[in-house]
Amino acid sequence: MKLRLRFFVLLLLGSTSIGLLSAEDEAWKLRRDREGIQVYTRSVAGSPFDAVRATAVVETVRLTSLVALIQDAEACPEWADRCAESYLIEQLSENESLIYTHSDMPFPVKDRDVVAHVSWSQDPVTLEVMMNSVAITGRIDEVRGRLRLTDARAIWRFTPLPSGEVAIFSEAHINPGSSLPGWVTNMLLVDTPFETMKSFVAEAVKPKYADAQLSFIQEPSR
Repeated sequence: MKLRLRFFVLLLLGSTSIGLLSAEDEAWKLRRDREGIQVYTRSVAGSPFDAVRATAVVETVRLTSLVALIQDAEACPEWADRCAESYLIEQLSENESLIYTHSDMPFPVKDRDVVAHVSWSQDPVTLEVMMNSVAITGRIDEVRGRLRLTDARAIWRFTPLPSGEVAIFSEAHINPGSSLPGWVTNMLLVDTPFETMKSFVAEAVKPKYADAQLSFIQEPSR
């Protein structure tokens, strides 16, 4: 799969239900632009922690393949940087689930984990696909040696383009639960989203996901 080194305008920047996106797009600061992937950060009102955004435009990939990869919770360590373990807690419906994820943090920082409510939707006109992930409490006991995140939100968005390519967009805002060394914060805000996007794109075209079928995802006509 080829990643094109270019910026693109993301649609509907102010429409997300979890309030991470802003019409003031200039507030985002470009932190890395390499290998067709851009990573940005921006401050969030009322929070001491920045949000992070990663973008890329890819060729020859199906929307269903991208969704199927994220839905395959146990495959998380194969592409999500710092992901040590992930599994499905409960499938609430075909496009809604509860997922547990354990993130391996570098010593001496304590590992983090999260229970997230994940939901998918698709615009019937543009066919843009949106994933919302929000941390919840309860469901499973806390694990010794891991700090449970209770304030973590993420978006994945897949936008079909007239060229036949797909714009891939991810954004997250996480309260890590305690102060972190500066080098760890920088890693989480730049290195981690960059490596995650890079691996995500490569993983989505593997045979396991190439022919995936999901009843709630409609592919654009070619």
